[in-house]
Amino acid sequence: MSQIDREQAFLALLQDTLKQARRGGGRISRQEITEIFGEYAPREEQLGQVEDYLRAHKIAVEGEAGSGDALPEDEEAFLTSYLEMLREIPRVSDNVLEALKISAMAGETSARRELAEQMLGIVVDIAKLYVGQGVSIEDLIGAGNEALMLGTAMLGHLESPAEVEGELGRRIMDAMEDLIASMLDEKALGREMEDLANLVADEARKLAQVMGRKVTAQELADEGKVTLEQIREAERLTGGKIKDLEG
Repeated sequence: MSQIDREQAFLALLQDTLKQARRGGGRISRQEITEIFGEYAPREEQLGQVEDYLRAHKIAVEGEAGSGDALPEDEEAFLTSYLEMLREIPRVSDNVLEALKISAMAGETSARRELAEQMLGIVVDIAKLYVGQGVSIEDLIGAGNEALMLGTAMLGHLESPAEVEGELGRRIMDAMEDLIASMLDEKALGREMEDLANLVADEARKLAQVMGRKVTAQELADEGKVTLEQIREAERLTGGKIKDLEG
């Protein structure tokens, strides 16, 4: 086989790996990767590149070395305690898990509840992918667990129990990404409000220096640098504590 053919085969297997990981709820083990590649099994350096590719597609690789960002001490303590709690949940056999998936797809409430319980560990694996993006792992797991619980009630459209973990994994990832996006929006809004308050305070200070006294909101607005609406909003944000502006 030529070098070009080998490269094309490797790329095709890489896509197969990504598909299998997504079917598995967004995670895959090193052993599974090696089995998929077979005779094309990547060397250690290449395996690192494969893992980087998978992580870029929000896939957790079990057994990889040094993945993820370090957690703050309080979050690490929470995660350790939470994982200890999960280890107390009895694990069911593959056959029983398959039956739970089928029953959950049929809408059986107790099966949905037990299936969600069996998949709580997957939520943790997925949460680790989003560490370091401005949301605590506790909040990520909370959002993922909620999506998991809701998702088990929405499996009726699936054709096979083999699709269940992938479907729930996607719902969990979507929930975490929505949480991160919401947090980023809140932070951006906070910075925007802070910038507005600083702008109004600066303009009020400049005009007060010229006039030798505090200025009114209308006087400041008449200067044309900020509007009356912006001044009122800045006053609200600061609790009326812009020192060069009359209350």
